[in-house]
Amino acid sequence: MRLVRSLKGRLTVITGVAIVVTGTVVLLFGFFIARSALRDQTFSSMEGVVSRARGAVDAVTGTLGEAADLLAEDARIQADLALYVSGSADRAATAADLSEVLLGLDAATSLFESVAVAAPDGTIIASVASSPGAVSPVEVSGSLLREASAGQPAFEFGIRSGRFVIDTMTPVIVPGTDRILGYSFISGAESVLVHQLTDTSGLDSSGKLILSETEGARVRVAVFGRSPRKGTEEVTIADYDPATDAAPVRAANGEKGEGESTLPVLGEVVVSYDYMPSSAWGITATADAARALAPIRRLRDVMIIVVFVLLFGGAALAFVIARSIARPITELQEGVKALAAGEMGTRVVIEDGLEVTELAREFNEMASRLKELYDTLERKVEERTHELKDANERLRILDDLKSDFVSTASHELRGPLASMKMGVATVGHEMVGPLNDEQKQMLEIAERNIDRLTRLTGDLLDLTKIEAGQLDLDLDQCDIYELAREVAEADEPLARERGLRLSVESKAGPVVARCDRDRVHQVIVNLVGNAINFTDEGSVTIRVDRVPEGASPDGEPGPGGGPAIRVCVQDTGAGIPAEVVDTIFEKWSQAHSDTRSEKRGTGLGLAISRGIVEAHGGEISVESALDEGSTFCFDIPVRGPDA
Repeated sequence: MRLVRSLKGRLTVITGVAIVVTGTVVLLFGFFIARSALRDQTFSSMEGVVSRARGAVDAVTGTLGEAADLLAEDARIQADLALYVSGSADRAATAADLSEVLLGLDAATSLFESVAVAAPDGTIIASVASSPGAVSPVEVSGSLLREASAGQPAFEFGIRSGRFVIDTMTPVIVPGTDRILGYSFISGAESVLVHQLTDTSGLDSSGKLILSETEGARVRVAVFGRSPRKGTEEVTIADYDPATDAAPVRAANGEKGEGESTLPVLGEVVVSYDYMPSSAWGITATADAARALAPIRRLRDVMIIVVFVLLFGGAALAFVIARSIARPITELQEGVKALAAGEMGTRVVIEDGLEVTELAREFNEMASRLKELYDTLERKVEERTHELKDANERLRILDDLKSDFVSTASHELRGPLASMKMGVATVGHEMVGPLNDEQKQMLEIAERNIDRLTRLTGDLLDLTKIEAGQLDLDLDQCDIYELAREVAEADEPLARERGLRLSVESKAGPVVARCDRDRVHQVIVNLVGNAINFTDEGSVTIRVDRVPEGASPDGEPGPGGGPAIRVCVQDTGAGIPAEVVDTIFEKWSQAHSDTRSEKRGTGLGLAISRGIVEAHGGEISVESALDEGSTFCFDIPVRGPDA
């Protein structure tokens, strides 16, 4: 199969098929021409035999017919038959007179076996034999009588006393009328005709000649041939079913043709047949099909052998041709593989004078150019690699400095911010003296900004720890449903102030997981705060449920593989634009950049929430539609991050 799929295999198949098909077509064309010529030659020879036999039969029947006509036209015979038929004379005397007339016709009786005169019903009235041993007619057959009654000479063949005999019967008619007085009857033993019909010159030793005539509901045939043992002449009489398609039946029915046929006793034969109107007989020449068509079969066998030789020889020749074409291409293929493997010194040497030689030269030139480019590229890559290493090292140092700075700044800012808040609160509560309304308003603004700075520094410190992988978790068993209720109770006044309904739902009741209570509380606070912040009307719902083992927030199998607690915060707010959904958990990401700054926040809450959830071994996700609301869900494994 691999060879067939290769170029060599395909070329072999194509070339071999072309050779075999072309050769087979030529051979078949020659075979059919030769077959037609041989068949024409065979049937032409058989047609000659049929024509010769027809001439012999026509000569005999013509002579018999003329003699019968002479008898029928004799005036004395006509007169005696008229007296015999009328019954006015002595019939015995009339019969004796007819016999005397027949004896007097030496010219007729000396040529044939017997001559007779029959009454209208076919009864023999008088007969004369040419010699004491001659065959005398006993009776007239009904078929011969029916044919002669039509007013035409009738002929019939048969075997009597072991000899082939032809009977001729002609009606004796009253001159000038159509009235039949009787019949003249001549019978001849045709040994000369038998000799002529058993002469099968032009046919092989199996050749036969067949006379056939229709007799009522049967077709009578006479088969002429020579005994294979004695070499003597033989005549066999048989009956054929007129419903068959045998050639003698066709000939007796007036057809002419040639072809192959199956005959009783003779078997499969080739035939040529014709019809003789003068006697209403058919003549058929036969020869054994196996012998007659032997040259055609030998030619067919030779052609089959030649086709097989052509098949194997063509396949071998096709393989050689395909190999000579595919070899240089294979060498080029190996060269390409070596070149692709990095062997830049690979060169292909092909000197066959074909176009592939030019292709090999171009390949070698390409390999040389590639080697030059590869050497240059290696140097450039090495240079750029060193530059990238240096730049990466500098970036790493800068990143470390940035992390250190953010961590240090966040940590150091916490103390001053706490002091500032305490001082502002002390003054705002008029612990150091009374304040007017404007002073109180300014202090409230300052206190809110200090709170924002405090949250920002806390978020920056958390984010730095998360990015550095240094987020510490204080793991313990905690009821996450209880955490969600605490967040809802704390944010209930703010939600009510904004006209929103804040609720907590759980189908499982208390759900306990091993987690950092404060960090999970921080995540829920972030999600609920965002939901309230970006929802103008409707509700915010917190759902806490257990999830099947291995399920992730989107319902697909998760990485943990164990049971988990899922917390979802659903709102009916503005939703998140589709173009920013994929980046919503990135730091500094803003879903609604066109809203007020106090609503937008810092863009760090969701990034920190994702870091806290992933540190617990869970996942966080969001589903949102613009102007329809958002649903944030996260999973916390029941057994904790170590599971």
